[in-house]
Amino acid sequence: MRKLIGLGVSSLILALLYASLDADGLQRAMRAADGSWLLAGILFVVPLTLLTAWRFMLLVENRISFLEANRLILAASTLNLFLPSKLGDLAKGHVLSKRHSMDTGLAYATVILEKTLDMMSLLVWGCGGLVVVGIGRPAMLLFLVPVAGLCAVLMLIILPLRILPIMLVTFGQIMPGKVSRILEKSSASWQLISETFWQRPSHAIAVIGLSILIWGAHLFQFWLFSQALHGNVPILQNAAFATLAILVGLLPFTFAGVGTRDAAIIFFYAPYLTAESAALLGILATLRYVLPAIAGAPFVGDFIGLVRPSDKKRST
Repeated sequence: MRKLIGLGVSSLILALLYASLDADGLQRAMRAADGSWLLAGILFVVPLTLLTAWRFMLLVENRISFLEANRLILAASTLNLFLPSKLGDLAKGHVLSKRHSMDTGLAYATVILEKTLDMMSLLVWGCGGLVVVGIGRPAMLLFLVPVAGLCAVLMLIILPLRILPIMLVTFGQIMPGKVSRILEKSSASWQLISETFWQRPSHAIAVIGLSILIWGAHLFQFWLFSQALHGNVPILQNAAFATLAILVGLLPFTFAGVGTRDAAIIFFYAPYLTAESAALLGILATLRYVLPAIAGAPFVGDFIGLVRPSDKKRST
């Protein structure tokens, strides 16, 4: 029901957006798109997926193969289209626990650490981009306050400072018994993954650096698409605009960010793209999520344990 409501909200926002656009201008923007840049942007999904799978393999200390990591990343992308709040990513914890004999709490904490690294890395690029944009457009610096603030909080959580475990335990003390026990277990799991992650500081720093590289590549994909639409957006300005658009797309009342992310792209890219071209950029931004989801569809059954190895052998 939540997804159906989100789909309805997304449809309404898109209908209002496209009603305000010039249909002829939209067709001209489509015909004028540079095919080479467009193809480069689409194919960039491949190295992004491979890098993300490699990072996940490093996070679980090579308990899984590179091929298995790719299957998990792609299948999670498929589930994220249909499950609320990126719960498809949490399903990777189920697989790590059931198929790879990883402690359940540690498995889920690993996935949460992965998503924390993702958000922190995105915000690092957003902060840098907003500082550059703010030189010419001081009003944009207003966005720097929440972006930098959240980035700092996530950095503190990732560092081995026991901040999150203490917060969870403290909050659990004022919650009912069942919730308190869940928070206590979550605190212990996060403390365990933090100790495991920072057991080798050089390895942890390398994973953080790889995460920042991955999200730089995500934002670079936005830049490739903007080049296909003749936007000529400077790379760091693009980092700011794309970061803000992605954050707006994470608001929970739409379907996979569709509609809100499109509106944000039209607003933030206005100095470099016409509304019609920016609308096409919004479609391409959504394609970034759809393509991995399509590629991951064949792995979903096995991913969530619906297909047992014995079943696969009988089917072959």
